[in-house]
Amino acid sequence: MIEEHVDFDSDGLVLEGVLSYDENKFDPSVVLLCPPHPHLGGDMDNNVITALGSVLAENGYATLRFNYRGVGSSESKQSNIAEVYEYWEGILNNDDCSDAIVDAASALDFLESTVGAGNIFVTGYSFGAIVAMMLSVDNTNIKAFSSISTPFGRFDISFLSDCKKPKLFICADNDFAASVEDIEKGVRNILEPKILDVMNDCDHFYIDKELEIANKVLEFFNLNTS
Repeated sequence: MIEEHVDFDSDGLVLEGVLSYDENKFDPSVVLLCPPHPHLGGDMDNNVITALGSVLAENGYATLRFNYRGVGSSESKQSNIAEVYEYWEGILNNDDCSDAIVDAASALDFLESTVGAGNIFVTGYSFGAIVAMMLSVDNTNIKAFSSISTPFGRFDISFLSDCKKPKLFICADNDFAASVEDIEKGVRNILEPKILDVMNDCDHFYIDKELEIANKVLEFFNLNTS
């Protein structure tokens, strides 16, 4: 597997990412990986995100994981660390994903223009799950998406009301982001086709469960590859 550190433009800022692929297996289908909120372990080196990037790349997909603006070495419009912290704290408190969606859309444009794409998929984790879903609803090129630890009960997900794309929801039974009751209620109000997979005996961070999650997502995307 090859991993390339890359830079791309988003809203006048230079963001960083890691492009992963196996040049002997690439088919070409691509997957964009959206990380969690940076105040909750959210960067492109998150354990769940890196596992997804590796497993999917080893099985024929080109993947791009990236850092939102102000995270890691990605540029920001704030002038110092304290302002960046306050910026992301405001996003967390106000549930405002707009800049993150711009960054994700720019990352996807870079992925498509760099690799070319047959099938386009997106997956996101926690805050990144909301970003991935909002991006997928608005982008007609995205074929299907997976959402890990979707914060049901906190975010309004009515934007999915008319979405007929295949959807995979992976959640933990002991997740602070959403109770099993909130998860089941949220998924019940979403159109088919959809799959809900509640993982037992794990929490929001999925320690030692990363490969299991990655293989679930791999299987789902394989089922939706034309």
